[in-house]
Amino acid sequence: MKKIKIKIGIIGYLPFEFNRKLIKNWKSDIFEIVDEIEEYHFTNDSDTFSWGYSDRILNQELPQTFDGDLFVGITYVPIENNFYARRLESNRIILSYFEMYQILKQDDFPMENLLLRVLYAYSLVYLRNNRTIPQQNELLGFTHDDTRGCLFDMNGNKSDVIFSLDSPKICDDCTTRIRTEKVSDNCTNQIKKEIKRIKKKKFYKISEFIKRKPLLSLLFSAIFGILISIAASALYDTIKNEMKPKVNTTEKVTHPNMTTKKDKQRQNTSS
Repeated sequence: MKKIKIKIGIIGYLPFEFNRKLIKNWKSDIFEIVDEIEEYHFTNDSDTFSWGYSDRILNQELPQTFDGDLFVGITYVPIENNFYARRLESNRIILSYFEMYQILKQDDFPMENLLLRVLYAYSLVYLRNNRTIPQQNELLGFTHDDTRGCLFDMNGNKSDVIFSLDSPKICDDCTTRIRTEKVSDNCTNQIKKEIKRIKKKKFYKISEFIKRKPLLSLLFSAIFGILISIAASALYDTIKNEMKPKVNTTEKVTHPNMTTKKDKQRQNTSS
């Protein structure tokens, strides 16, 4: 399958660190990130409630022409209806970290996980719709309201997104619908394989386990400590034995009262 070419741009100011290199170098057989991640600035004021930007304004703010099949704009401002992602004209998508930043940070998720999840979800939307991204006002019904840890969770409650940011999946219902929309099983299975790499860092997983099961964690720590002590003691004994001076067992020891053959010869000669 020909890879989907995705151009990424930052729209406005992002008040947090963002690992551009990780996204740019992400290995995928489904899509590739083209060119550098460039920055653009807002030229219009917000026009919806809570200082949000409508689809109409965002269609003007995002670049109209770009090298690639899709354009994904990343921003921090609120967008229409307080969504975190919306489909715009000309195969363009806007992803807003407004409120999402706090949700991800609170649960120790990398900011890049949300973007990767969106890239895979909209790559499938693109393939399911004859290589086009329908606009937001076109009701597609490709999401489901309940949360399953799936790429196509609706996430009506924004905080539910965390359930699909650590090894997300494509649920059985979505797999069946994707198949009826003529996306090959090879492609779907490849995406399932790749999205398993979207993970929370191990340090935070261990921290969560300790919080959930403190007594079990304490038991593991005690056992680990005992094993370390045994290993250290064995290592010390080994090193100590290696450093002892070795006795040459091949050297003959002569008793002072014993007379050797050579001694007798010397006595006879002297006499």
